[in-house]
Amino acid sequence: MKIFNCIIILIICSIIFSCAAQLYIPSSSDPKTQQELSDGRKLYVNKCGNCHNLHLPKEYNAVEWRTHLDAMKIKAKITEPEKELIYKYLISH
Repeated sequence: MKIFNCIIILIICSIIFSCAAQLYIPSSSDPKTQQELSDGRKLYVNKCGNCHNLHLPKEYNAVEWRTHLDAMKIKAKITEPEKELIYKYLISH
């Protein structure tokens, strides 16, 4: 049973990390903007990826992302500033 649980955990981690690798790495010439985009990406991977597979930023437009983030904010325990960082990352592609 322990081996089975370890295999399941390994599979779940592999799925999460494989999707995160496909997410683009943001870049900006402005250091403050670069830091915000990087923080938003990290929050997206850690907060949203804990419960489900991550969507690529280009899968939705800005309005759709806003709707999804508003709907998931409480469930994912995302603060308003965190939500805005995630949103900036998702729409910056």
